[in-house]
Amino acid sequence: MMLELHNVAIGQRISHLSLTVSSGQIVPVTGSRGAGKTTLLRAVLGFIPVDEGHISIDGELLTPLSAPYFRRQMVYVPQQLLLPDDYDDMGLGQWNSLTEDERYVLLLTNAVRTEKPLLIVDEPAADISRETMATVDRLLAEAAGRGCTVLAVNSRILQNQVVL
Repeated sequence: MMLELHNVAIGQRISHLSLTVSSGQIVPVTGSRGAGKTTLLRAVLGFIPVDEGHISIDGELLTPLSAPYFRRQMVYVPQQLLLPDDYDDMGLGQWNSLTEDERYVLLLTNAVRTEKPLLIVDEPAADISRETMATVDRLLAEAAGRGCTVLAVNSRILQNQVVL
């Protein structure tokens, strides 16, 4: 699956951004706090519109009407997921008893296992340990190795990095 952004502008944070992410490729997004990393991911997911330019997936425009179709081919790992204290479903175990690192790795592991062709990964809300960082990088590489298109907020992967 090919993800393309052509001259995309979103609010005051992102302007004239163009990038292409092909199948089996990881494109890491980095930038300072408030630079628009999560905003960019939300636009790729079709949750917010772009002000200028366009986003396409496999050559088809991402629009408010096409976004639900494309989201069925994506899997998204948010910065954090908060669940009610008594929530225990979908094999997540005792979610609220897990550390932030364990939660993030569990979400990413489950996302990679879906084998959907487009993986969108935000950075965790809290700092994570070096061990967890290594696990995250390994999981992203595993997904790309299987041919998944990966767009991830990640400052550790330097190749193909997009800086906002």
